[in-house]
Amino acid sequence: MNYVLFILFFILPFQTLFALDKVTLHLKWFHQFQFAGYYAAYEKGFYKDVGLEVELLESTVGIRGIHEKVVQTTGQYGVGSNELLLHRHMGKPVVVLGVIFQHSPSVLFFKKSSNVQSIHDLVGKRVMLTPWMEEIVAYLKKEGINPSDLQLLEHRFNPRDLIEGRVDAYSGYATTQAFDFKKAGFQVIAYSPRLAGIDFYGDNFFTSEEEVKKFPNRVKAFREATLRGWQYAMSHQEEIAELIYNKYSKKNPKERLLFEAQQMTPLIQPVLVEMGYMNPGRWKHINDIYNELGMLPRNISLKGFLYDPNPPTNYDWLYYTFFVVLVGVGVIWLIQWRRLNKQYSENLKNQVKQRTEELRQSNESLQKLNQSLVNTLKELTEAQDRLLASEKLAVLGQLAAGMAHELNTPLGAIVSSNLSLYDFLKNKLQTVISTIINFNEDDTKRYQIVLTESLENQAYLEGKSERSLRKELHSKFSHLEKMELYGDHMQLVIETGLFRKLDQIEDILESERSLDILRSVASINSAYRCNQIISVASEKATHVIRALKNYLVSEKETASNESVIDLDSEIETILSLYHYNLSKITVVKSYGSEVKCKGNRDKLNQVWINLVNNALHAMSFNGTLEIKINSDQNWIKVSIIDSGVGVPENIKDKIFDPFFTTKPNGEGMGLGLDICKKMIIQMGGKIELEPSKNGACFSVWLPKVNP
Repeated sequence: MNYVLFILFFILPFQTLFALDKVTLHLKWFHQFQFAGYYAAYEKGFYKDVGLEVELLESTVGIRGIHEKVVQTTGQYGVGSNELLLHRHMGKPVVVLGVIFQHSPSVLFFKKSSNVQSIHDLVGKRVMLTPWMEEIVAYLKKEGINPSDLQLLEHRFNPRDLIEGRVDAYSGYATTQAFDFKKAGFQVIAYSPRLAGIDFYGDNFFTSEEEVKKFPNRVKAFREATLRGWQYAMSHQEEIAELIYNKYSKKNPKERLLFEAQQMTPLIQPVLVEMGYMNPGRWKHINDIYNELGMLPRNISLKGFLYDPNPPTNYDWLYYTFFVVLVGVGVIWLIQWRRLNKQYSENLKNQVKQRTEELRQSNESLQKLNQSLVNTLKELTEAQDRLLASEKLAVLGQLAAGMAHELNTPLGAIVSSNLSLYDFLKNKLQTVISTIINFNEDDTKRYQIVLTESLENQAYLEGKSERSLRKELHSKFSHLEKMELYGDHMQLVIETGLFRKLDQIEDILESERSLDILRSVASINSAYRCNQIISVASEKATHVIRALKNYLVSEKETASNESVIDLDSEIETILSLYHYNLSKITVVKSYGSEVKCKGNRDKLNQVWINLVNNALHAMSFNGTLEIKINSDQNWIKVSIIDSGVGVPENIKDKIFDPFFTTKPNGEGMGLGLDICKKMIIQMGGKIELEPSKNGACFSVWLPKVNP
């Protein structure tokens, strides 16, 4: 009996003390290397190290139903993707704890040797699209292709559908399906939405708001152990692949698991990017894409959606303590004064002595309090400097999606054109040369005529224009058997631009080798066009990089408030950075002959960024932006005018106050204009809101540089 009581009162409480918290992690697909970090965290004891017992549940139906399970009760976690933003807007209180894939592995596969050689060839073709792959739909729309233009088939997740020709295009993951095609010896072309500037995140892990609120320590521990597991998995790929195959699933061979791991490395970027890192600017970019698809409103709030493992320090307690101390000192002084006044007539000498001692103590307290206020002021000054730096980083975050689009588009064109050139030089050049050498004299003259016309006047006909031209040519040359409406001769006459030489078409087609002549010219014309595309795309990418370098890299002499600033050049750099955001904006520029002033280049660029950004938000990125630079006696005046909603009369006196903002919660702290005003005053200038018929007009006066 005594032994039983000993167990009940001593051993059982200790067992409860050291018990592990039980939580559940819902995977979004079958066991594979895609979830390697969670297996590593479980098998290596990282979860147990932080007091967690984790149950890993495999899904056989994808992400369907996972979000409801996670938000129903606490202790539930899940693996999701960008669709979490949609579920959050639909009212499901999900919270993203960390992003694993910095770039989505979603791609669109085509057979390399099929008649689908570019994204635009998909119109009217059979396509399988995976549910919740909205970045693929957005990519197609960016290229001018609506889902209604396609023959959409239900996705069966079987690569044989593409290999055996039952479908023309097949959406999937570059990390997994690419292995199936490679193993089958089936050559494919993979198109990523990143070619059109659509850069979505891939896998992430999430939980519910209730879990974060009730069990903050458990959430933080789960996140840290999970990221530790991912770091281990990506550093020990062969070991984890062996573990998955032996313990979790033999559905995929180890060779496929290792291939998946290798493909995941550049998408996760474990060396370059901190594991789990997510940028609010990238989520805003995803929101913008969903808005373009009509699935979300613009600029939804991300507050509470993105988990912050290290929230900023709250200084409210400091102000509250100061207030309590101040009130306490006042109350004590009042009590002492009343007591002294009451006893004054009875014991004046003792009261004077006591009062003197109290004043001495009070003086010491005030000196300490004064020193505390000095230290607080110093901390606030340092915080302002950090805010200036964070403003610049915030701007880069806002512009990240646009800069990615401005670079990815020309780089994608260069890569695509380079592949075409490589194919021409490797597979077609020798054939073209052999064909030309065997031409007789008449065919050589015909070849020269077609080649000259093709290279001098590039043909870029497609869609409705091409169909109309095809019908017109068929009507005019209906007596020629070779000019069938959809025949090879008709197609090559259009591609080479020979249709502009109507009087010579019959002569060309009379040759027995007319098809060889047209095919040779079409191959050379395609290589020439690729060369032109590479030239134009390279120039565009160089322009974007030059603008970003000018904004980020400042020389030593520009750090002074007395530096000579070329306003024309600096403002043009800012507009170049915002080029992607100005697609629906009409920019009107009026620069005077004298556009140089005194100031600090970095600080002035921050001012222009703030004013231009405020103007774009006021116009909802659609309207007219006017920039004027003119000379006003000893000043250079810069005016930035927008066609937005303007500034109401009742708040005009408050817009330069710190922490005053009209933007929704989470989209601005109200420090932009206050910081701009302080920087302009430091440079000896001034900034004002001037009257304007439409929108708002902010004018900045800066000291002029005398010739």
